[in-house]
Amino acid sequence: MITDILGPEWKPERSKLVMAIDPNTNFLMVQVDPGSPRAWRLEPYYSQLKKWSVAGDQTGRRVVVFLNNKATVVLPDGEHEVGIIGPGEKLQIQRPSTPNGRFSVTKS
Repeated sequence: MITDILGPEWKPERSKLVMAIDPNTNFLMVQVDPGSPRAWRLEPYYSQLKKWSVAGDQTGRRVVVFLNNKATVVLPDGEHEVGIIGPGEKLQIQRPSTPNGRFSVTKS
């Protein structure tokens, strides 16, 4: 861990998560230990990932969770499984057009 803003519960050996900011997209990438596939859904991790997702909605920073090579985008309205993101593919995220609408996520 190279930041002091996260507590000891975030250390990879305890959380089963490794996080990094992608330099190209500025997305928060979360790699989950395949031996603990639900680790990111446990507390305190899940609620913090959701908070980062809500905050990132204003800045364009998205939270993308990887289990092996399958991706799930965490957005303010829930999770959106996108599967494998191939070389050169990009995520397109559309904000809802109505107050009760949902985000949409596609690959291009």
